[in-house]
Amino acid sequence: MKSYLSVSATLFAAASAHSWLGCVDYDNSAILDWMKGNATNNVIVDPGMPWYANFCKAYPRSLPAGGNWIEQSSNYVWNIAAQSFNMGPSKPADTHACHPNQRSPNYLNGAPMKTAAPGESFKLFYGGNGHGRGANTGGSSNPNPGGPGTVNVYWKGGPEQEINDISEFTSANLLQTNGFADESFMYPADPSIKSPDQGLVDKGFWQTVKLPANIAPGRHMFVWVWKYAGSDAPQWSTCFDVMVEGAAKGGSDAKPATTKPDAAPVAAAAAPPAAYAAPVVAAAAPPATTPAPVVPQAVYEGAVETVWETVDVWTTIWDSKRRRHVKQIAQ
Repeated sequence: MKSYLSVSATLFAAASAHSWLGCVDYDNSAILDWMKGNATNNVIVDPGMPWYANFCKAYPRSLPAGGNWIEQSSNYVWNIAAQSFNMGPSKPADTHACHPNQRSPNYLNGAPMKTAAPGESFKLFYGGNGHGRGANTGGSSNPNPGGPGTVNVYWKGGPEQEINDISEFTSANLLQTNGFADESFMYPADPSIKSPDQGLVDKGFWQTVKLPANIAPGRHMFVWVWKYAGSDAPQWSTCFDVMVEGAAKGGSDAKPATTKPDAAPVAAAAAPPAAYAAPVVAAAAPPATTPAPVVPQAVYEGAVETVWETVDVWTTIWDSKRRRHVKQIAQ
């Protein structure tokens, strides 16, 4: 029989595949070993419980220190898939990147903003919530054969710049991406155990974020986004800030270059001879009878996403060009 050093709700296994940041700077150096040691005795240590709040040094926007995770799972998470779908006048599309409580840099007493130096690393904390091996994480089958997906951190590249809309979750604004379960502790070790119903325990998940060495001083806004495996569609988000203190190295707040540092310089193309000019080809005249233009059909390049809520299940289709959930099918 399992013992708990935390209070866990059994309904979570059947509820929505959702997660959120509970901490922006979590020191897991001690608690991780404790989790592993207690697992051999079936004693569950949940790093997200209020009595472990001393391990958290900084918080997301508007999240109280040592808060109630059950209340947070209802009133704090931002369900992008559901919110961005237009259901008509009664429920128009809301494509904000952040929950209404996180659309400005508000922080509560005892739950400060992260302060960091250029180039510093810190660990974000979130819960696996039963989904660490792909259970209830979208796709055409459950569990998702691709696993739980990726966690992504978006950033506009400079201080006092906000990401307001999900259309801004672009490669140009992507600071970092990692697997949802890359830094996690789950047991049993048997990978065929996929869900809490089968005995999966997946409480501690982290993502180590490294700031660029050349990041400028000031407040920088970031958005943490979970995407399910096999899709570019954002599902859940949490917004947070980092106050960068200290001079940026390199004199620029631009994002790090993606070219290899030792790459040989590319030689400039040779200019054409001065006496030569390419002939100008006249455009072909249109035919006497121009056929009517063909109206292009809508093409949704993204995957079909199945979204689980506590009561309802529905499917959305993600349009990766417009970066919107554009169709919803009741299950």
